[in-house]
Amino acid sequence: MSPIALTETDHRVPAKLAPWVEPPVTAENLPWADLESIDLRLLDRQDPAVRAQLVASAKKALTVDGFLFVTGTGVTDETLRRNLAIAQYAISGIPSGDKAPFAAKLEDGSYKGYKLRGICKKEGGVPDNLEHYNLESSSFESPEGQHPPQLLPYLPEIRAFAEHTYYHTGALGAACQRFMGYFPRTKEDEAATEGIWSKGHTDYNSISLLYSQPITALQILTNDDEWRWVKHVQGAVVVNTADALQFLTCGLFKATRHRVMRPPNDQADIIRYILMYFARVHRDLPLNPIWDSPLVAKLGKNAFQDRIDAGGQAPTQDEWLRERIKRTGNELYDQTRSRRTARWWRTSWVTK
Repeated sequence: MSPIALTETDHRVPAKLAPWVEPPVTAENLPWADLESIDLRLLDRQDPAVRAQLVASAKKALTVDGFLFVTGTGVTDETLRRNLAIAQYAISGIPSGDKAPFAAKLEDGSYKGYKLRGICKKEGGVPDNLEHYNLESSSFESPEGQHPPQLLPYLPEIRAFAEHTYYHTGALGAACQRFMGYFPRTKEDEAATEGIWSKGHTDYNSISLLYSQPITALQILTNDDEWRWVKHVQGAVVVNTADALQFLTCGLFKATRHRVMRPPNDQADIIRYILMYFARVHRDLPLNPIWDSPLVAKLGKNAFQDRIDAGGQAPTQDEWLRERIKRTGNELYDQTRSRRTARWWRTSWVTK
């Protein structure tokens, strides 16, 4: 892939848009997750040994780990910094009053717009420290009235970066782009929540893409039933499989539980800005197993068999998204159940 870069016109930065300053990586020695890494530049190589290694890495990543690093994306460090500056502005540079009219309608099962900080309560009544702004394919159609006016000048850049990241999926309306910020907490709030910023969960879509950034906070539940940290890899994308792929493949592809923790002490006082992309299968596709696949047919387990036996049917991708988004802040995830003894899709919840 050829690098994408910003044009001179794109660099006309309004006075309010401060640059994103890259923080140093942690100096702490943490238990890191041992994840596969795939360099996209190797995909066209004809060397049988290289291709065999790529297949082996992809197989382990998708069927065992559920997470991997992808490098060689063609995205320059300059472009990443620019988009993180836009994310920083969307989260911290726009007044709360200007965000409120664009708050996501969580009650309708939609994340489009702002999920505002503090609307969900954690243990001990501690408000959540997470805010994100979500754009879907329709966010770029007739944009006036869909976004705070302050963001309108940046939409061409946002769209260009999104289209490079998830090429073609916009035609299906099947992707979500997210600017996210996690804010530091007081010592009292950290103690009340045991340092957990986002409890262990799986994602609702098919594949999630997180541009690696220096603040260490992401943990995954590894195959040996241990929470391990995901290390920063400069220029890499952290990719994880999510619910839809697990349902469609009868669990062959793993939607691994992951969570966000308080960063190490040398990073704990820095706002963690994030660029994320959530790819989705077609919104109207029922999440039944792909029985035409011999590997899937051999597993023979439909995650929604209980619903089917009761006269219902598997939800579509859109129905599953809405079902889970409506429960934002009200899902109680099982944090203790072992991966080896949990139901095969390893996600459980109850509503309050």
